[in-house]
Amino acid sequence: MITLHYAPGACSIAAHIILEEIGRPFEARPVSLRKGQQYEPGYLAINPRGKVPALTTADGIVTENVAILTYLADLAPEKGLLPRDGFARAQALSWLGFLTSELHGSYGPLFAPQRFIDGDEVQAALKEKARTRLAGNLADVDGRLAGRDWALGEFSVVDAYLYPFFHWAKTYMGFDMAPYANYSAHHARMQARASVQRVLAREEAGQALLDAA
Repeated sequence: MITLHYAPGACSIAAHIILEEIGRPFEARPVSLRKGQQYEPGYLAINPRGKVPALTTADGIVTENVAILTYLADLAPEKGLLPRDGFARAQALSWLGFLTSELHGSYGPLFAPQRFIDGDEVQAALKEKARTRLAGNLADVDGRLAGRDWALGEFSVVDAYLYPFFHWAKTYMGFDMAPYANYSAHHARMQARASVQRVLAREEAGQALLDAA
């Protein structure tokens, strides 16, 4: 059976959603980033980088969102969650590359500026620069979603990966998302999917277990 190691509310929610979409049996094991469980020996044996998500499969362990999402989509090609070949697949991978390097990367200096530089004053300046970068990347996403319900035309792994970054911008960074009308509409469509509702309920329960431990 596939096992997803995830942190509630983290970027691992993208893989969690796709696991629900493909309909294969899986186990979801929550990891508390707040308590540092990702650095405990048991988890480091799964992912030595100490990050989520990690996917344990019959084939071995898969890490990194782009690899995990590709692997899961290819497990269920009949679901059409990732184009199989040619230009369409290249466009999908281009989206995933942008999301993991640019959009996801925008949040690092905002969540933890101390990882990049020392000193309160320079950290504040770094965060201001990072907010500008994030705003630009959100605008990029919004423009690319214009005139379409889903990033590739039909629902795909790209949409699952887009999902957490909207929430982070609005909830954690205090962005007014109204100017990003296309991204806002996309997020609302994601919220309405049964797979997303199941994942949100499971991650809420997982967080409760972690808090009680």
